[in-house]
Order: sequence, then structure tokens, then C-alpha cells
Amino acid sequence: MYGISPEEYIEMHKQQDGKCAICEEKPTTKRGLHLDHNHTTGRVRGLLCHGCNVALGSFKENTKLLSKAIEYLRSKNGST
Repeated sequence: MYGISPEEYIEMHKQQDGKCAICEEKPTTKRGLHLDHNHTTGRVRGLLCHGCNVALGSFKENTKLLSKAIEYLRSKNGST
């Protein structure tokens, strides 16, 4: 899938210690880690848990939107 072999997936899984590349948690669902890829180029980026994978998709992989979301949370929650 997405141009990588099962062995390459296994190597990525080992490099990430079986954890999500974003939240660094081990998945708790049977689905395990999702293969994250750039939807424009098809290039594989890493392995993500379901929640982080869906979050990136919800923000349309747009870094400006993600930055605005961070600023929103900081301004409303008072966190840094």
C-alpha cells in the first residue's frame, strides 16, 4: 500500500516503537497504527493512531488551519 512493502511498514513500526508519530501513544484499538501519507503526493509520512489520523484529515492537512486551532486553544484555555 502506498508504495511500501510489508517489511518497510514493520521497520517504521519498530522505529516508532509501536507508537503514534504525533501523540506517542500505543493504539488501543484492533486497527493498530494507520499508514499516514500525503494525499497530494502519495508520499508516506509515518504511522498514526486513529485519532491523530482523523484529526489531520479533519484539518485537511493544512498547517495554517492547525496553527489557528493551536492559537484558538491557547487563547481560550490560557495554555502555552
